[in-house]
Amino acid sequence: MNGKISTEVRRETGTGTDLWRVIAAPIVWALHFLFCYVYAAIHCEKAGRDAPLGDVRIVIAIATCVALGAIALSTWHLWRVRGRSLTDNDFEFDHNTPEERHRFLSHVALMLCVLSAVAVLYVAIPVFYLSSCR
Repeated sequence: MNGKISTEVRRETGTGTDLWRVIAAPIVWALHFLFCYVYAAIHCEKAGRDAPLGDVRIVIAIATCVALGAIALSTWHLWRVRGRSLTDNDFEFDHNTPEERHRFLSHVALMLCVLSAVAVLYVAIPVFYLSSCR
């Protein structure tokens, strides 16, 4: 029994995936969402209803690239952690071991990264289709 525990500890992947890594991508999406809509609302309030969205498009495009870059960085880090945690091709999480909990959190965090990247793109789409604040 003690040999099995020491084997599990040896197979651990280091720092692991904690809660902050799991929610990092959704936090980036939420901040991007708030920034884009608040920035556009303030611009349209100050400039008027018929104001063009030229400058807003540029700012939101930059904010979108920054958000996607942050999500890509998080995804790359989680992919590396996931790669180190795969000791075999067993994708079933049927044991309650620290390694399997770690692998499960890594997979969940990767799925949240993909979902957050799609959400960031959906937040940015309206400003590229609209021509004015109206």
